[in-house]
Amino acid sequence: LKAKRNRLLDKLRDSRRIDSLDCELAKAEPLPGKPNPLPTHARHLLTRSVKDGYGQKRIRSTIQIQLQRRAEQILDDHHQRLKGNHIFSIAAIVLEVESGKVLAYVGNADIEENNSFGDEVDVIMAPRSTGSILKPFLYAAMLNEGKMLSKTLWPDIPTFINGFTPKNFSKEYDGAVGADKALIRSLNVPAVHMLREYRYEKLHTLLRDMGMTTLSNPPDHYGLSLILGGAEGTLWDITGMYASMARTLNHYFHHPGSSRYGKNDYHAPVYVYKANLKRKPILQENSLLSAGAIYQTFDVLKEVYRPGEESGWRYFNNARKIAWKTGTSFGHRDAWAIGVTPEFAVGVWVGNASGEGRPGLTGTEAAAPVMFDIFSQLPGQSWFHQPKPEMEYAVVCSKSGHRISAQCGDYDTLLITRSGLISTVCPYHKNIHLSNDGKFRIHAACDDIKNIRTVSWFVLPPVQEHYYKARNISYKPLPLYRSDCQAASAFLHMDLVYPKPDVRIIIPRELNGQMGGTVFELAHSNPTAIVYWHLDGTYIGSTRKNHRIPLQPQTGKHVLTVVDDRGEVLERKFEVISP
Repeated sequence: LKAKRNRLLDKLRDSRRIDSLDCELAKAEPLPGKPNPLPTHARHLLTRSVKDGYGQKRIRSTIQIQLQRRAEQILDDHHQRLKGNHIFSIAAIVLEVESGKVLAYVGNADIEENNSFGDEVDVIMAPRSTGSILKPFLYAAMLNEGKMLSKTLWPDIPTFINGFTPKNFSKEYDGAVGADKALIRSLNVPAVHMLREYRYEKLHTLLRDMGMTTLSNPPDHYGLSLILGGAEGTLWDITGMYASMARTLNHYFHHPGSSRYGKNDYHAPVYVYKANLKRKPILQENSLLSAGAIYQTFDVLKEVYRPGEESGWRYFNNARKIAWKTGTSFGHRDAWAIGVTPEFAVGVWVGNASGEGRPGLTGTEAAAPVMFDIFSQLPGQSWFHQPKPEMEYAVVCSKSGHRISAQCGDYDTLLITRSGLISTVCPYHKNIHLSNDGKFRIHAACDDIKNIRTVSWFVLPPVQEHYYKARNISYKPLPLYRSDCQAASAFLHMDLVYPKPDVRIIIPRELNGQMGGTVFELAHSNPTAIVYWHLDGTYIGSTRKNHRIPLQPQTGKHVLTVVDDRGEVLERKFEVISP
């Protein structure tokens, strides 16, 4: 390089473009150092802008360079931690809630090991299984329509719906659990029961209206699995949807009067800078989700302590309030964490661009720490204001979370969404008649009416009770009838955990070619009851305490009949299909 430079200087001197002194001075100059590399910040956004049609234009982005650099450093730090478990890809996006501006865009971590891990893939725009990250939208939608209150009990029991058998992450059941606890613990079974009540067709429409662009198939393609990761979504869309909910709640207080919602509050994020990104509101009376429903959802999601299966990230040592949710897809392939405050929304995805699953790849273990580290770089300590004009005080049963009934005892007075006033009253408290000592149930046919005490009792269905009482020592099963006072009861004392009504069962063959078996299970409210089992009218056997019995029914339709020692009878039809 030096020789070439000097030859050029000699030619300039010989052609009298420069004089001899300038030529000698120029030759005395040191050679320039190694060229500096071109900046590579937000490299995935640069590639995306070309795909979006800006390849021949110069644009100004909304990226804040200092935050972008810090976010890239945070992702690099966590990449060093996660790659030991062969988890290589991390993506993160930071949005300003008010405008939807993209403040930081890291499509993937820089992977130095080799080029086989797909670090050029912009995972922010890659459709990935959503896991549990859509559950807050269902929770808010249920509150919005008055189909439940924030603490309403939902079944958490073994569930079989047309061949669909959802299970919780822990593979355990609570029997019945409040909607708020089900959300922060990310329980799958209660979420499926909620969606069954709300209808998956309606949730499909709601998600599309909120900005989820990846729902290209009709609702029946996803069914109830829509809420458990049966659909794919992008970090771009879903973080934008969380930001839109926060924007709707913020703007509720900007517009007094009957029309308090902006029609254009739900919109996708933007990364191209314009002088004024603030949109002129088109006001209307209603929105996709009411401010009251959004506030109550965020209020639940701000819980810092996450019990049970979310315990991997129990405490976040920061005074800031953040509404946050994690998600983990089937097979540990995708880990999500999205958080939102009145000012910012942060979305993080962790996994492998190849789709390879890894043990320990969960939202709480892998993605949430990244999200919190990014939030620690953002200003602001505020929290959402409570939209009291949209809420009403109501008396709520403290045990069931429903509106109080005449039979309920303990109650709480809570602020609920106005639509919650049409939700159902508590179905679990019933009046029962007890003897004076309170030990047995009796009725007027076997004792004087003056000896009868009428009390309210919290009674769950048998299968829910079977699991609930094991986790709630305060739960009291119904007292038995006194031996001289038997009567037909209005309460079911037993129910089959499996099989469910009209279920079709495939029983695989063993290695020796013989037909295998299946285990039928029953829940009974009386721990000392004896249950007698019959298949197609033939006596099979009896069980006590643990009501499980292995059977080998042949191919075809069958009727299972169970009778307890007090004469209560239960029949269940099912069909065995040859594999």
